[in-house]
Amino acid sequence: MKKWFVWGLLNLALVALYGAVMRYKIAFDFPFLNQKNLLHAHSHFAFSGWISQLLFAGLMLIIFPHLEQARKRKYHVLLGLNLIFSFGMLIAFTVQGYKAISITFSTLSIFVAVAYAFVFIKDQRFLPKSHPAKCWSTAGLLLNVLSALGPMFLAYMMATKNIDHNFYLGSVYYYLHFQYNGWFFFGSMALVANYLPTMSLGKYFNFFIFTIIPTFFLSILWAKLPNWLYIITVLTTLIQLFAWLALAFKLWKYLKQQHDRWMSIFFYISAAAITLKFSLQAVSVIRSLSELVFGFRPIVIAYLHLVLLGVYSIFLLGFMFKQKIIASSKGAKLAAFVFLAGVLFNELFLGVQGIASFVYFPIPYINELLFGAAIVLLTGAISMFCVHIYQRSKLES
Repeated sequence: MKKWFVWGLLNLALVALYGAVMRYKIAFDFPFLNQKNLLHAHSHFAFSGWISQLLFAGLMLIIFPHLEQARKRKYHVLLGLNLIFSFGMLIAFTVQGYKAISITFSTLSIFVAVAYAFVFIKDQRFLPKSHPAKCWSTAGLLLNVLSALGPMFLAYMMATKNIDHNFYLGSVYYYLHFQYNGWFFFGSMALVANYLPTMSLGKYFNFFIFTIIPTFFLSILWAKLPNWLYIITVLTTLIQLFAWLALAFKLWKYLKQQHDRWMSIFFYISAAAITLKFSLQAVSVIRSLSELVFGFRPIVIAYLHLVLLGVYSIFLLGFMFKQKIIASSKGAKLAAFVFLAGVLFNELFLGVQGIASFVYFPIPYINELLFGAAIVLLTGAISMFCVHIYQRSKLES
């Protein structure tokens, strides 16, 4: 089982490497490699090779204790295929961008997501009826499948060369919404519910599943929604925010009782980041403000990194330490905190850049500072992987 998490650590380092290369290209002169191709490779691999890979492996930890050995093999096959197709996307997008090979690998990764959802949901009959992770994992996997309609429509537009700007943006935001707020959130909550079975997190599930579709329209307020749909979007956004605040308070009381305080830092920061995310969503219901914010690329990038790095990457690292997948050695702790510092620096500099863009005020050396934050992230990610490999080889010898 641990090998899939180790691959996840390597993939995180590769995601950080691509981020650092892109930041270098912005800050300095580096004519090699196409920036747009790097961006596509970076984002697709971060979603499929890092977050999804780890969530798939985490869900295996939930269901494996209840399965016979023969039923476990297909999960290993699916994770192996997901890994192959993720690397296929990474290479193809880097070399050619959105072309036949990269679209093929992207489509194959969607098939893996569908197959994993089918297999896992079918095997859930072996879990106890009242298992706390059942509803969260089922919803997360189905929302992952639902999100695939976004990139599939994008691929169709690219293949037919019939690209409508509004449909293009709508498809991108659709995919991001059902990944960030759907698959990533519900998949992560399945891991939380599995390891905190006495906390009765199921009652919060109804609030989040009820609001997941209406809150998508937050991303396309620029499309001039009818008033009735706008009112529903506002109400469900507020319901989601208050449901999360109630749940976060319950989780905070649990974390206060834990002895591994250094480990809890990751969960505190992840919870704080997602609280900020839900709060920003609530503020974005103001149409004029939403249209203004989505018009500034640094703010959009800051928000996306807040969720991908600040919420889910930090949560998954904390989860791996908590489950002893990564040993809590001094070297591993130091590497993890270096990565954490990189996340904080990255969000700080992106936030400053985004706020300054409102008043068209240039921040001196901001691109160099963002490159420095990317180097810190890369150093932490590579160090975690190398320390883990060293410790494992030491144990095996």
